[in-house]
Amino acid sequence: MIDTSVNYLGLELKSPFIAASSGYTADLEKIVALARSGAGAIVLKSLFEEQISNEIGFLESVGADSPESLDFLKRYVTDYSVGNYVKLIKDAKKESGIPVIASINCFSLSSWTDFAKEIEKAGADALELNIYSLPMNRESNSTEIESGYWNIVNQVTKELKIPVAVKISDNFTNIGNFVNGLQGHGAKGAVLFNRFFTPDISLKSMKITPANPFSSKTEYLKELRWTAILSSQLRQFDLSASTGVYDPSSGIKLLLAGAKTVQLCSVLYKQGPFVVADFNNELKEFMKSKGFNKVSDFCGMLNYGNIADPASFERVQFLKTAEQYSKEKK
Repeated sequence: MIDTSVNYLGLELKSPFIAASSGYTADLEKIVALARSGAGAIVLKSLFEEQISNEIGFLESVGADSPESLDFLKRYVTDYSVGNYVKLIKDAKKESGIPVIASINCFSLSSWTDFAKEIEKAGADALELNIYSLPMNRESNSTEIESGYWNIVNQVTKELKIPVAVKISDNFTNIGNFVNGLQGHGAKGAVLFNRFFTPDISLKSMKITPANPFSSKTEYLKELRWTAILSSQLRQFDLSASTGVYDPSSGIKLLLAGAKTVQLCSVLYKQGPFVVADFNNELKEFMKSKGFNKVSDFCGMLNYGNIADPASFERVQFLKTAEQYSKEKK
């Protein structure tokens, strides 16, 4: 009997393939379709403090009759945004029948804790913190920045009973040390890695334009390396791999590297919610062909600590690969 269920953040999921936080998971109809297709969980579109602040900033720019009326409008905008998000959590829980993981993206400490409490009350099964702001102050050092992240995680996890995962970037001096700090401050897992808005330049209009928002099919390789390394170092910490997963084989590779779950995003936009069924079916075929009964039988089998030549995950191997490639071309 092939069992594709996994335990992620203490939650029992019927599949390791879950829907990543995006505009796609803000639509209840799509959420229900993802659940029917076999998704293990849904990570809802993030509640963005920045968006709420921008709306409030607009109100301030146009003015109000009095400070009291402006305060009322600020509270209304915040309550309206949070209220809509709470409704999405409740509706998703009711209609999907699978674990719902909320997501928040904030930049001020008070908002992290306030929003997180509302999300827990709404019935979310877990929370994914999306923490990142581009360091623009050259006077800020890495210790200050990383400590700020840990402080946020510490404050939020102290306030909540539901498990918390942190979606991070790969822009850290020592990712292993940073993720170890997340665990030490109460996080139960990390999502590798955040994919950010990227600007481009239009030569025709001579303006800054957004780049292609979708990932490419090779971007999962960065997650593969760091999932393999971190899963061997932090055995009691759950990793979810995200970005660049377009086909089941890429997802299975990430599980072999040590990911507890694999998040799907761009492939959902391009192929629709029922592509998840293809991922689950190929996973079952892989497990059957290799004699695995459970995902835990092979999860992390090929991580940094379990292979004969762990240096395969180190950068120096690039030189050997290029050298071998050159010989084959001759």
